[in-house]
Amino acid sequence: MSEHLCTLSTGDKVYFYDKSIVIFFEGARKILSTSLYNGGYHDDSIDIQINVTYWTQDLQQVDAPGEGTTTVMSARVKLTDVSQFRTGFANKYPSKQARHVNDMTKRFNAVMGIDGDYCLYHEQGIVVRNGQTLRMRPHKGRDELIVDENGDFHLITCTTQAKWDEYIAGGGTVLHAFCFGPALVVDGVPLTSLDDVTIDNGKAKKAQRMVIGQIGKLEYLILTNEGPESTAPKSVGFDLVQMANLCVQFGLNNAYNLDGGSSSTIALNNQKINSPSSHKNRMVGDCIWFATLVKEETWREEESVQTVEVEENK
Repeated sequence: MSEHLCTLSTGDKVYFYDKSIVIFFEGARKILSTSLYNGGYHDDSIDIQINVTYWTQDLQQVDAPGEGTTTVMSARVKLTDVSQFRTGFANKYPSKQARHVNDMTKRFNAVMGIDGDYCLYHEQGIVVRNGQTLRMRPHKGRDELIVDENGDFHLITCTTQAKWDEYIAGGGTVLHAFCFGPALVVDGVPLTSLDDVTIDNGKAKKAQRMVIGQIGKLEYLILTNEGPESTAPKSVGFDLVQMANLCVQFGLNNAYNLDGGSSSTIALNNQKINSPSSHKNRMVGDCIWFATLVKEETWREEESVQTVEVEENK
């Protein structure tokens, strides 16, 4: 049984149904909800679904947080055009200047953004942004995530120049290339040993993580978990092998590890929404962000925001 509560000035009717408030829209609408449960954003060009779940250390999902659990936020992003998958730096490359992700999303007029791959603070790996090659220094200790010109993901493990050249010679294209890593899931097979990870990225720590994977055509899944810094509720955190297996639980066939720890940020509507009880919110040098194609206000002029120079030793 539903009860009509009111009609909005837009002509949309509001009903009370069971235990929910339901709005029937008369036409196309931009919808934003920053709720941690079934929140997100939707318009005719982009759909983002945010949810929070709780997991034990042996990766069993539970209904509520408790002793020994870790909170995980997922963000499903569905685009209509590859041009909506964008990247940005806090300042012009290769400046080491850093900003909060939510400051960068505001500057870029992004719907949502996440932290990137820490590429400004080391000299290894291949860096491509928006089709422009910024660094070509393949390193066997680093796995590469390639986003091609169709928005599809490709992973190169233990990257060498020969492997990169083979990908290009085979007709591969590169819109973006990231060099943090490692690849956590490759063709459905998760990382099984921390011994396979040769870079220093806190691989064995129970920590916050940030992971991105592809689940369909122009459809992506972002996973980030809370760590020991979170207090309400308290979280344990995951090492990289645990995070790889969590990705499989979420159905990811390929998944890539981005900069984690206190850098881990999901910013929606220019607000950080993950790990709300953590007092740490590290500034970073780059981000991945998602744009709407629905025209609204013009790109915002850069506002005055706090910036810092980040030391190379993290």
